[in-house]
Amino acid sequence: MDTLVKKELIREVFSTQLPRLIEEIERKVDKSTLNAPSNESWIQAPAAQHKNQKALNEEQVCKITELLLDTEEGAFELAITVLKTHGASINYIVLELIPEIAKKLGKQWEEDTLSFTEVSIGVGKLERAIHKLDYLFQATQLEKRQDKSILISLFPDSQHSLGALILSNFFTYSGWQVYRPANNGLNAIIHEIESKHHHVLGISISTYEQLQELPHLIKLLKGKSNNPQILVLIGGPLYNKSPEKFNHIQADVKAFTPEESVQKLDQHLSLIENNT
Repeated sequence: MDTLVKKELIREVFSTQLPRLIEEIERKVDKSTLNAPSNESWIQAPAAQHKNQKALNEEQVCKITELLLDTEEGAFELAITVLKTHGASINYIVLELIPEIAKKLGKQWEEDTLSFTEVSIGVGKLERAIHKLDYLFQATQLEKRQDKSILISLFPDSQHSLGALILSNFFTYSGWQVYRPANNGLNAIIHEIESKHHHVLGISISTYEQLQELPHLIKLLKGKSNNPQILVLIGGPLYNKSPEKFNHIQADVKAFTPEESVQKLDQHLSLIENNT
């Protein structure tokens, strides 16, 4: 996609949402900007939220997804920067927009309109976007923080962490203290679960091979846990696709979505508190 086409695409994304910014966006969309996006623009506080600003509509989200899949680095980051700087809340970008784009990538892969490589590149960009926005997102949630701790992990040695990142952000938004291992290796997971008193261990499962090893992994990690009463949350792409395959898994909570995960765990902990 050349620069002129990219300008027109960004014009379509924001023409309804932020009409007064089109001129500014076009000034920014040049090759030097796209090839060297500034980290400073990601850590600046966003402008005050516009009272009448609404979430992006379906067409606009599709256009931003196209920018994500652009082979030239920087187009997607620029779109997110413009949204954030001019009023889109961090909560909206992290909890709604990025998950919606991730769903679109998954659907396009299932429909065979995107290759595995394209999806992997897109997922990687979404992960980087979440990491860059993390400082501001965490800062906006400090007043909500409660004394509930969850360790969220992929199955050891899994590759993409986007689902776990999105899940982590929903728990953070709901007031949980969220921890992730330093990396996806088993030793890192064991170190984290041994070193802190976590109330919950969340594990995301993606493949049938992981599912076969899951009972052993749960037993191992519960045995290593600093909290002998730690609860176990199970979910992930494979559970969403084939929940019936998880009937034999001994977990306190199984959930399809981040929202359901938070809700079920809060209810579970409330029942425990009321019975003690």
